[in-house]
Amino acid sequence: MYTIDENKKITIVKKDTAYISVVLPNYDLKEGDTLTFTIAREKESQEPLVQKVTTDFATDHIAVFYFSSQDTNLDKGTYYYDIQLNTSDGWVDTVIGPAKIKVIEGVTY
Repeated sequence: MYTIDENKKITIVKKDTAYISVVLPNYDLKEGDTLTFTIAREKESQEPLVQKVTTDFATDHIAVFYFSSQDTNLDKGTYYYDIQLNTSDGWVDTVIGPAKIKVIEGVTY
């Protein structure tokens, strides 16, 4: 289970799997584009904890990232994430973030 609030803060239960959809209403995603979702302990961290790259776009405006239980097996706490778009023609744009992602403990493991 995960939630996203109005400030784009994500809360996810440790070791849960998730499909997180990203909507880019002002850009048509196309072949050759990539979106990268990076989670780090601190902003401007040199070492990402999790980095997911997708070129799989559900529609022209929606990209989907899959997070396995291994990806979300982080210590309980608050981290930072951002999502960067690299277009096929060389444009680079951070479309979300940096924003917070909070990992919480579950009851069942």
